[in-house]
Amino acid sequence: MAAAALGRARGLAAACGQGKLTPLALKRSCSRHLFLRSPWLQLAGSSRAYSTGGMASVEVVRSHSEGLLVSRTWQPSSSSSSSSSSNKATARGTVFEHEGTSWVLVFEVDRYWYAAPMGTGTDRVDLLRPGEVRNSISSSPSSGSRDDGGAAVSSVSACLQRPTPVQAERALLTHGLPSGVMAVDVLAPVGLGQSMLICGPQGAGKSTLAGQVLNHALNTGRVDKVVRFVADMGTEPALQRTRAQAELVVAPRHDQDPSSAALLDPLFQAVAAAEAFREDGLRALLVLDTVNPLLSAWDLAVRLAEAERGSPMDTDSMSAQRRSCFAGLLERAASLQRGGSLTMLAVLETEAMAALGIVGAVSSSASSSAGALTFGEKSTSKFSLSDFADRRAGELERLRRLEDRGIPLTEQTLAAVGIAAPKKSHSAASTADADAASAAGRAARELQSLSDGQVVLDGPMAARGEFPAAVPGASFSRFGLGSTGGSGGESVAEQAKQLRDVRPAALQAVAAHLRTLLALEQEAHFRPTAEAVDSHQSLQLKAVRAAMLQAPDAPLRPEEMTALLLAACSGALQGLPGGSEGAASALRGGALSPLLKHMRAAAPQVLRQIAEEPQLSTAAAKELEVSVRLFVKLQQAEAAMSAA
Repeated sequence: MAAAALGRARGLAAACGQGKLTPLALKRSCSRHLFLRSPWLQLAGSSRAYSTGGMASVEVVRSHSEGLLVSRTWQPSSSSSSSSSSNKATARGTVFEHEGTSWVLVFEVDRYWYAAPMGTGTDRVDLLRPGEVRNSISSSPSSGSRDDGGAAVSSVSACLQRPTPVQAERALLTHGLPSGVMAVDVLAPVGLGQSMLICGPQGAGKSTLAGQVLNHALNTGRVDKVVRFVADMGTEPALQRTRAQAELVVAPRHDQDPSSAALLDPLFQAVAAAEAFREDGLRALLVLDTVNPLLSAWDLAVRLAEAERGSPMDTDSMSAQRRSCFAGLLERAASLQRGGSLTMLAVLETEAMAALGIVGAVSSSASSSAGALTFGEKSTSKFSLSDFADRRAGELERLRRLEDRGIPLTEQTLAAVGIAAPKKSHSAASTADADAASAAGRAARELQSLSDGQVVLDGPMAARGEFPAAVPGASFSRFGLGSTGGSGGESVAEQAKQLRDVRPAALQAVAAHLRTLLALEQEAHFRPTAEAVDSHQSLQLKAVRAAMLQAPDAPLRPEEMTALLLAACSGALQGLPGGSEGAASALRGGALSPLLKHMRAAAPQVLRQIAEEPQLSTAAAKELEVSVRLFVKLQQAEAAMSAA
């Protein structure tokens, strides 16, 4: 088939050269079929491609300004002994030209391939140190434009063709990446080589939090190189400041939609740069300010595929291909046994986790005294279990669990967990909206299942000025997962006993205890049964939540986090003027919190001792308690003088 196609193409080219076929007729004849040969084949100036070997026939079956749906079949050359499956695998990352634009095959959808446009006019800025620009390139050579006839392979193409590290290549995650943000280090610590999602609705502070982690990584020297994909550089001043500190920033043109599927090229430029650092044995941090281009590309590919086939895609095959597509991004985060690591922070805008109940923040106002959960958007229609009488037993059980936890069965909740609402409640328009929301929820949950952890931010909390608006029950880290190969001859059991340098021992011990209590606080059947004990624990956790709120530019060192958390749990701050509110005010603010300012001035040796000791000693704990009680006495005296 490929040989016949090639013969037809050569005949067309010969006819054109003899004047028997006009260039316009040739263009019409070749508009849907592009013929590719390694290393590259140019047919009468109409198409050109760069591939890794073999003969390929590419048919553009659906066209969109942001992506193409192509039918791609490989015919191995006579000298090739590789199997058809291996040939199929090499199709990812193939670059070809269509109607004057370079395109790259990114992922499979149904029986087709999705191709993204290249050369989208990205801006890349290299910086040596804060404020010193070394090189600025617009429409960089790695964007896919070629002047050398295709002899070089673009960085994006090479990145897509490179397989993600397999388990045998991955090292144990033994080192952490301090974020300077207590809520992150306590609830979802980041390990070198992990992928971490920062999830939440628009305006929840996702990009700001990612910028804080990036700044702290640069300032502390825990990573060698930082790469950031920024989809919108002009809307937030904080991002401009972060750009001035990044080693490499890859950003699309300012006139492009940040969610456009056409931005897959600059997104994978950033991934390719970070992977290059990892392969050189360096510790790279990759920050993706949005993964919406990938989600938009998948959504566009599904719509094009369903339009071409004239019917919906099979749910199971679509789910498998969607997972493979997303894994091609997130599984590039790894710590390699041969050296080098790539840590990935990816921002995901979603309401999907809100339906789990643990994402909604319990309002402290009197209007929510019943403990109702608030979400990023208001829900409208509410349903009961009787409305789902014809559903499968598994769906009914999930719905029953939601009701048992006090979560209303609304359209938003159902869309978030991937359960269709009763059809009688929908018009045609609302049904389409619900289907779109359900698809977005499934895509978000797929990303969350593939990542090594996530920090979930809540919209109402952020609206009240709380930063970071992290939700304890939904934020977690699968820290410590990795290869069991080891570098020596030790057994798996011996490796498991090795101390992992993820966080200082004192902080790790306190954080492991507190994150569990914080996660279960909203579950009434996990709370202490004795009223006095329950009241005491609630006051403690209120103080802990206050300690985890900090100003965006006030990073904390691990020993400072430990001191604040221990002070919050001790109960000594309840003697401050104002009681629990006074305690919260003393703990809130991160590096600028009143209690921490007092400790730096009056008891710096306590912080130094906590930082230097492998385990928190009794002497250090006593000195910390003395320092906290001194702070309380000073505040009480100051309040008495003000009252007099």
